[in-house]
Amino acid sequence: MKDLQFGIDIAAPAARVWDCMFDPLAYRDWTSAFAEGSYFEGHWEAGRRLRFLDPRGFGMEAVVDVARPHEELSLRLVGEIRDGRPVTDSALHGEPARERYVFSATPAGGTRLAIHLQSWDDGFTDFLNTTWPQALQRLKALSESTH
Repeated sequence: MKDLQFGIDIAAPAARVWDCMFDPLAYRDWTSAFAEGSYFEGHWEAGRRLRFLDPRGFGMEAVVDVARPHEELSLRLVGEIRDGRPVTDSALHGEPARERYVFSATPAGGTRLAIHLQSWDDGFTDFLNTTWPQALQRLKALSESTH
């Protein structure tokens, strides 16, 4: 299992970055780096479940452990989804992976977004090392736009 970290400085306040990261329409935009047409179902609130899906119905299910708007969001990935249905023998049932997003102020008045991925299957390492930087660049562009 691998732990990975990514980060980016964004010239926008944390509230703007948070909104761009978790808004349903903006989410579809910046997560296209992972899979074109990606979307989520659910609510970004502590104790709630989320499903992250691509248009073919493949994805993951997560539980939100921490949701402090504009500060931190932590997810526990608890299952896989194939063809729109939970995978009954997913390794995530026994050993969840985790994602943590931390938003902190930069000296210039912007936001430092730090991404911490814990206990990810080694087979995803190359994919994540390629796609997270692309996704963060798109999130930065969305957050810094005036539209």
